Amino acid sequence: MDTVISLFSNHSKLQRYLTDDYINIYEGIIEEEKLKKLSKPWSRSEKFVLQLALHLYSGRGKLDLNDIDYLDDKNKHLVMEMEAMKIRFKAM
Repeated sequence: MDTVISLFSNHSKLQRYLTDDYINIYEGIIEEEKLKKLSKPWSRSEKFVLQLALHLYSGRGKLDLNDIDYLDDKNKHLVMEMEAMKIRFKAM
């Protein structure tokens, strides 16, 4: 859940959806289908960050890491340099 919160908190689009309607932090529930449906009209890069967050949370769904090429520098930094990956793989 920490990974999702990190990505959502630091992404301008996803910040809007860090609400109880989509993510229940206390119960560890993410409304994945609601978020996927909501993201249909989003840009490819916005969808990638959402898909990455959901994948790191649940391990479900396909994620093409080549889509990272569609991210601007700020979002590449968010994904690669920030804590998102470190948080998810802290046990490794």
